[in-house]
Amino acid sequence: MVIAASVWGLFWLPLRAFERNGLDPAWTTLGQFIAPLIILLPVALFRYAKSRTFGLGNISSGLLIGAAFVLYYESLLLTNVVKALILFYITPAWSTLLEVTAMRKPFSLWRGLSLALGFSGLLVILSQKSGLPIPHNLGDMMALLSGILFSWGTMRVRSASNTSSFDQMFSFFFYGSLVGLAIAFLPFSQLGSPPNIETILRLAPWLILMAVCLIIPMMWALLWASQLIDPARLGILLQMEAIVGITSAALFAGEPYGLRELTGTLLVLSAGFVDIYGHRDKT
Repeated sequence: MVIAASVWGLFWLPLRAFERNGLDPAWTTLGQFIAPLIILLPVALFRYAKSRTFGLGNISSGLLIGAAFVLYYESLLLTNVVKALILFYITPAWSTLLEVTAMRKPFSLWRGLSLALGFSGLLVILSQKSGLPIPHNLGDMMALLSGILFSWGTMRVRSASNTSSFDQMFSFFFYGSLVGLAIAFLPFSQLGSPPNIETILRLAPWLILMAVCLIIPMMWALLWASQLIDPARLGILLQMEAIVGITSAALFAGEPYGLRELTGTLLVLSAGFVDIYGHRDKT
């Protein structure tokens, strides 16, 4: 889980490499879903022939989590990497709101503290020298929305019956591909235009290599390990993704990282750890 989470924290690097080599943002993101889906499709067809189970039963959770990651990947290409990471990792705050309102769980001290820290980080990272602390571009909005959808999707996963790791993974890539394709044709110039055949043929081997060596193994590892680790420890280990991602972006993205970004980072990470500790204390 530590290895998988850390690798996901570096995922912005290959995304930006694809963009530099000719794939516009929306189509870079779509490629990260289409390539694994094509590779997994024969396995899904074989499973369907054997057991009549195709792996697409959890439509709502698949759409929510697939859409969350599509928007998250897009945001890594459309706004500052650190800002995108911080806005996405405010998920403990959204999870707390959903648990209290939708699942009718009690509003404890730990939940309140996690909520306060998370939204404080949100206000800090969106604050500018002038104007309201609101998303300032399409990437900011996508990053913020991705965290909300991810929290909602994980809540649906927890309330649903157990499914196999393959079914969860195939559902993620299938519904993510649908959402990614829909977003690619939205009328926003920042998303770019469809690549030509030459670009597709040139980058297809790299997309397949990335799917086989990185995306599919890491996604399977996250799903498999999450079934074996208790929730509190899982939450702590998953924080490695945020730590590695924000640290690597601060070091290598070549984007501003000052006191405001550092403060937002510390607040959001603190919200995550408080949320984890609160759940552990309850159990």
